[in-house]
Amino acid sequence: MDVSAESLTARPCKYVVLHHAGIEEPHYDFMFEPAEGEALVTFRLAEWPPSGRQEVRRLKDHRRLYLTFEGTIPGDRGYVVRVDEGMLHPRRDGVRWILRRDNGEPWMTVESLEGGDEGDWWLVLSAQ
Repeated sequence: MDVSAESLTARPCKYVVLHHAGIEEPHYDFMFEPAEGEALVTFRLAEWPPSGRQEVRRLKDHRRLYLTFEGTIPGDRGYVVRVDEGMLHPRRDGVRWILRRDNGEPWMTVESLEGGDEGDWWLVLSAQ
């Protein structure tokens, strides 16, 4: 999916963060569904939750099974453990989102998600 930061999602959607370990460079995958039934938009992060501005890498879209999957990834690609999940709610300005845990409590705001010319992305999160 070719997307801009402003068009990633305009409706509440599920998100999940998986810790991908058992590989040379462990990392976190932040994934969300841009529309009902679509593949998951995925970003690779060095830490979760991020502190301040963090460079992230946009990965290819992932299968929806990763919304609930935990365990070993076939092909000697390590394993994933779910470390966060909930709902991502767009704010009225359409650019920022609020992350809510399963109990409905807001806990973090995506202040910005910026795509660069070279394919690099920057994510800024702030605590509620």
